[in-house]
Amino acid sequence: MPNADFFALFRLFVRRNFLTAELCAEIRSEMRSASGSAATVRKTGGDYVVDPAVRRAKWVEVSAATVALMETRLLSLKPQLEEHFHLKLAGCQRPQFLAYREGDFYAPHRDNSKDPQAAEIPKQRRVSVAIFLNSESGEPADGSYVGGSLTFYGLLHDPQKGAVGLPLVGETGLLIAFQSSLVHAVAPVTYGERYTIAGWFF
Repeated sequence: MPNADFFALFRLFVRRNFLTAELCAEIRSEMRSASGSAATVRKTGGDYVVDPAVRRAKWVEVSAATVALMETRLLSLKPQLEEHFHLKLAGCQRPQFLAYREGDFYAPHRDNSKDPQAAEIPKQRRVSVAIFLNSESGEPADGSYVGGSLTFYGLLHDPQKGAVGLPLVGETGLLIAFQSSLVHAVAPVTYGERYTIAGWFF
């Protein structure tokens, strides 16, 4: 399965060890003990609903201090993201802390929308960011998860291969950024718990 270096060849933005293993462990610990709610999806017409046929994951409510720390870390990348994607970015939306447990997934989707009925937040998104707080493993192991690959579609620019998904192996502390119009998905987790942070620049 391709690692992050492979996706850099397709002009995705990659930063290994964006967060230290120690910080990732602290945030995972906080997430395990925090409350949360089922993640939603936007339906036609702009309403957000829980739809387990499309998305199964948990939004976790971490402390304001943890949110502020991650916002600061993300904003520190803004100049590099602007240069990499040749975009002028205004700022970032509040990051989401997500837990995927066994059976959880997110079907193929884009993070932004051109639907005139969509809420302003998805219409504004230009660059999406995913930060992995633990690693994907091929076999069950403590602290890691199996399955749950972040999978990208349309990178091959071949009409006959447009539906081919390229899965990324998650690594603790890894950050990957991509244009919010890129179709991507989270494969079902088959073992363990997958912890990530999602953010969006506008």
